[in-house]
Amino acid sequence: MPIFYIKHQASASRGVSTVIDDQEQPRYLLVGKRGIRHDVFSLYSLTGDLLGEIRQVTISPSPDFNLFQNDERIGQLKKIWGVWHEFIYVKQLNWLIMGDLTQNQYRIIYHTQPIMQATTILASSGPAFQLTVNQEKDIVPCILIAAVLNHWAYNQPKALIRRFKPSLRFE
Repeated sequence: MPIFYIKHQASASRGVSTVIDDQEQPRYLLVGKRGIRHDVFSLYSLTGDLLGEIRQVTISPSPDFNLFQNDERIGQLKKIWGVWHEFIYVKQLNWLIMGDLTQNQYRIIYHTQPIMQATTILASSGPAFQLTVNQEKDIVPCILIAAVLNHWAYNQPKALIRRFKPSLRFE
């Protein structure tokens, strides 16, 4: 199972992140444009070939994203609101993404088969998003979906819970 790492919010300031493997070797370049509308994340090989993109298509508190690989639309992300956990459905691929926005941990499944697991870790270079992808053919869409999930984790209202770390006390 391939394991990849994306540095948290690495593309927020520069627009480019290097996706590294478990041997700490660069494998891909993740280029992102973030904003209120028209978010786009593109994944390139180290030789500069475009491998895939994920593009925002609606403007709303839970925007939809189209997923492209080799210039073909292979899926659409549709967020389903949850109370404590997030649910996102990827049309066409029939993938279900379940996770926790406050902890930035997710699983992608197809029926009962795991596709990817994403979790936050503390690496030597700082916090990173660790992706464990079960099959080689799913690497490109999984990295692009992870980029959107990481973006949502830091830019959605529920992310305030993590930032302010409220504590409940009963006296």
